[in-house]
Amino acid sequence: MSKTINLSDKFSKEQPSIQIGNTVYPVNAGIQAVLAFQEAATGGLNGILGALKVALGDQAYDEIGVENLSFANIQVLSTGILAAQTGISYDEAAARFRRAGQVGQ
Repeated sequence: MSKTINLSDKFSKEQPSIQIGNTVYPVNAGIQAVLAFQEAATGGLNGILGALKVALGDQAYDEIGVENLSFANIQVLSTGILAAQTGISYDEAAARFRRAGQVGQ
């Protein structure tokens, strides 16, 4: 006879978020959103913008004005979202981006 493993209380119910000013934006940490960030690394700027839209949702994306941000601020936003999605600190996410950039050179 097989044993039933109850996973009901094992799944995380936390919603990661980022804060810009006084506004807190929920971040999509679903596997598709995380994969979008990985694929964005090879998809150029359009890939990054698409990944940000998936992670933030249309309303937050537009409210933040993502398409009008400088490239440096896109990097900051991307780093923060990656940190929120993976449950690591901003500094750790920034270090991962730096290491990935060094490997790609």
